[in-house]
Amino acid sequence: MKNAMPPSTSTAHRRLLGIFAHPDDESFGAGGTLAKYARSGVEVHVCTITDGAGGTYDPALLAASGVATLVELRRRELACACRVLGAQLWMLGYRDSGMPGSPDNLHPDSLLQAPMDEVIAQLVRVIRHVRPQVIITHEFSGGYNHPDHVKTSQAVYHAFRLAGDASYSPPLPDAALPPWPPMRLYHLVVPRSAIRWFSVLVWLRGQNPRRFGVNGDIDLTRLGVPDRQIHVRLQLDEYLEVKQQASACHRSQGGGAMHWPSFLGRRAMRYEHFIQVLPSGARRHRDLFEGLEAVL
Repeated sequence: MKNAMPPSTSTAHRRLLGIFAHPDDESFGAGGTLAKYARSGVEVHVCTITDGAGGTYDPALLAASGVATLVELRRRELACACRVLGAQLWMLGYRDSGMPGSPDNLHPDSLLQAPMDEVIAQLVRVIRHVRPQVIITHEFSGGYNHPDHVKTSQAVYHAFRLAGDASYSPPLPDAALPPWPPMRLYHLVVPRSAIRWFSVLVWLRGQNPRRFGVNGDIDLTRLGVPDRQIHVRLQLDEYLEVKQQASACHRSQGGGAMHWPSFLGRRAMRYEHFIQVLPSGARRHRDLFEGLEAVL
């Protein structure tokens, strides 16, 4: 699916690929980052690995949507969000594995049950098609230990290394593409300082930060990475409205309810944070493409 905004001539050679486990991860997590780069002329792509079928939903919402299944609804919502963000969409189509311990973990079509080599091969194929300099994805813990997030992060790490290896040929149709070595892999993370602040906001809204999310299965107090580990902090105030619009596309995931009072919402959501995983040994910098200009 090709939904990208036309890139400006000044940065048309830059390409950013976000690889995420579920429909909505691209908006709720990295929406500000994707919107920023798309609007600055970078060619932005989103690859979503699962269909989102493991989430709970309102049957009335599905009935009113005009589609027959949750998978179709989530696909429509994802396409809407990518149009808003300005990203081109790729989908791998594995089934959502659900939260740890759920029956969805055992579904034979789930990402959790898929052979890791197969998932890596699919991602190498996408990377060689897109030819990104920068890739962003979930952290190794998945952020909140969702098995699909964890497996996605592991698969992306290996695919990043193999995509530029001329001796590696994914055993897939139309996969005979020239190798492409991406330059940087980042993990999207949340600093512990931001988790503490956000937990206060959740509490002020009368919610329990230990039972956050549509399903009440996320303990915010156990999340976050030490602030000192973060390499890039992007200030995204001017893109918050776009992020909210993209999130609102995901109505089946409660996206339409993401309306905080403006002064609190901007304080909580104005930054997105990244750790550079590959190449290792990075120092703090201000932009995902910083220092790459000379070699793009």
